[in-house]
Amino acid sequence: MKKLLSALVLLALCSGFAMADVPDQTKCNVDPADALHGVIICEAAPAPLAETINLVTVRNGSNQVIANASVVFQFGAAVLICPTAVHTGTTNASGQCTITLSGGGCLMGAGACVVKANGVTIRDFTNVKSPDWDSVQADGSVAAGDYAQFAPRFNQGIVDACFDYDNSGGAVGSGDYSIFARAFNRASHCP
Repeated sequence: MKKLLSALVLLALCSGFAMADVPDQTKCNVDPADALHGVIICEAAPAPLAETINLVTVRNGSNQVIANASVVFQFGAAVLICPTAVHTGTTNASGQCTITLSGGGCLMGAGACVVKANGVTIRDFTNVKSPDWDSVQADGSVAAGDYAQFAPRFNQGIVDACFDYDNSGGAVGSGDYSIFARAFNRASHCP
């Protein structure tokens, strides 16, 4: 009986240690994607847009941070990823890592962008959008073709999810222009 009790105590301790490394999606944060209710991706050269720089904080069910957690952003096939992009990271002692999303395109629906920590899905964003979108494809740079699609939608009362970068749910307006203009003026492109 004494051996059984010892084994049960040991089992309880081991399962407690194992749970310490299991992320709880309700306690994790992905900022600014959480605030935007979706993911902004844009080519990172010459400088990334602030909206593409995501600070991921990983916590377990006890709301304790998880250090050394492996974090990965996975995108649906329709999203263009820049060849030098690194959409993975490892959390520091504060349970945080920063990942800059470099690429282009527009994708809507479940699995558009899945964020995992230690293999556990902590987010399943249903929209990914980029200023690099000419209504057909992303080509690795924000240029005239993208402007030709954005400009006629801006302030015209047109609702188009692929150009609703701030996810307001309304017509393409000033919040969307702010993101597009910064990428266009920089001539954002894959490094």
